[in-house]
Amino acid sequence: MLRLAIRTAAATSFTVFLASAALAAPTAAELFFEQPYLSKVAAGTTLTYAYKHVTAEAKLGDGFEETLEMKVGAPADDPTKRIADVLIHRGDKEGEAGPFPTMNGNPIAMILLERDVKELAQLSKGSPFYLRNRVREHLSSGTVTPARFSFDGREVEGWKLTMRPFAEDPNKDKLLELAGRRYEFLFSDAVPGGLYSIDVVTPKAAGDSNMIETSLTLTGASVAPAVK
Repeated sequence: MLRLAIRTAAATSFTVFLASAALAAPTAAELFFEQPYLSKVAAGTTLTYAYKHVTAEAKLGDGFEETLEMKVGAPADDPTKRIADVLIHRGDKEGEAGPFPTMNGNPIAMILLERDVKELAQLSKGSPFYLRNRVREHLSSGTVTPARFSFDGREVEGWKLTMRPFAEDPNKDKLLELAGRRYEFLFSDAVPGGLYSIDVVTPKAAGDSNMIETSLTLTGASVAPAVK
């Protein structure tokens, strides 16, 4: 009887935990667009991300790996605000994006998604404006669930945002296998910049492997020494 009571109490506690998490969960729009992630990052900090793009066939484009360094600063006239500049390293080549004057969200996510839309448009011969709008709509209405993951050698709690923006799209037939593309974002206040990772996967129609895989993962943060 005692063992049954303990099991019942444990099950009840777990149910209460899940209910509390569901009630406390932010909306997809709040999680992606509205959180002031960079305002919590000290000016002079560099956030480093690993970017990897893998394709199964040459006709899908080249695969590559990059390191993205997002340097977070503050305008001279308002130290409470943030400006982000991104340096992109691919082999011996270097590019840049920005500056991004931002108070909410994490601009590194927009770099990945802008590339994603460009790739979709090139492969499907579709309108980048239409595709961008579909992605943005689902960023505001995707599914948010509690998540736990490892960062910097420790377990952290956060949120997972998932979406499949083209699964029910009226024009999905034109996208063919690209219509199955799915997105997963991991966010946590315990990681600098709020965004830990993005994974974008396009499975083959047979479901036995993937056509395209893209990932972006925060690998570390460093602070520039103060100028004396």
